Amino acid sequence: MLSTHFKIVDDDFRVGFRFQKAWGTSMATAFFFGEAGAGLYFVAQFFDFALGMIAGLLMVMLGKGGGHLLHLGRPSRGWRAFTKIGSSWISRGLLAISVFTVFGTLHVFDLHTGLLPQAASWLVAAVAIAACLTIMVYQGFAMSHSSSIALWSTGLMPLASLTYALLNGVVLTLVLGFHAALFADRPETVQLLRIAAVALVLYGVVTILSLLHGAKYGSEGGQESVRLLLRGAFRNWFLALVIGLGFGVSALMMAFAPEGYAVMIAAAGAELTGYYAFRVLMFRAATYDPVMSFAPHFRR
Repeated sequence: MLSTHFKIVDDDFRVGFRFQKAWGTSMATAFFFGEAGAGLYFVAQFFDFALGMIAGLLMVMLGKGGGHLLHLGRPSRGWRAFTKIGSSWISRGLLAISVFTVFGTLHVFDLHTGLLPQAASWLVAAVAIAACLTIMVYQGFAMSHSSSIALWSTGLMPLASLTYALLNGVVLTLVLGFHAALFADRPETVQLLRIAAVALVLYGVVTILSLLHGAKYGSEGGQESVRLLLRGAFRNWFLALVIGLGFGVSALMMAFAPEGYAVMIAAAGAELTGYYAFRVLMFRAATYDPVMSFAPHFRR
């Protein structure tokens, strides 16, 4: 493959692979809280589980929103991000976070008080869910539009975001709701959510492997990213944390371990650790295609 002829270079004037440096660990952390929080809210609202919905809202507002503010060079100009709703998934995502914060909070308040008329209550819940779903997928769409980074430039990226968000929501609901009335009144819910977690893990494995397969048979930059993840500098982290712990250990515990609070915490911890590693490594292993030549080309 052509990628074997090039090496990783820094920012100097040489031909080779260059890592993307626009998004790093702080942005990966924001992505983590955004998808995990939105997924938790989405799953919890099906059971009217207020604690899970509140926790999801706080994760999105503080973890996701706060992370984006820290990433901005000048937070006072953050309002400009809302000016490109029609063309930018980042702008759409920030709008979704704002709408989700308002309508999600209003929905939780209505669950406790019942002040809103039924029609208004349904409308508030529907808007909150729509904004929640947008948060769950927009990060994947934003990354997939980066055509210069082969590892990201695939329609599987938003699908991976959605799968992880739902999986995060399921495991966090299991943990937060284990001693709550959610499971005490409906014991079959635990089994249902455990089955859903295993199914989402299997689907997630196929999605991630398909994503890597597409990058491997794409451009040189994609081939180099896959090499870094499977055989290079990030091999141990990717295979041990993302695949082994995040998918393998969590699925085995959900499927075969006896029911218990400690088991749910351990399984959720394994899955969330694998997911956070995935988010960080998707940024760390992203490389641009090498520039073949810096010399200008002239037509005769």
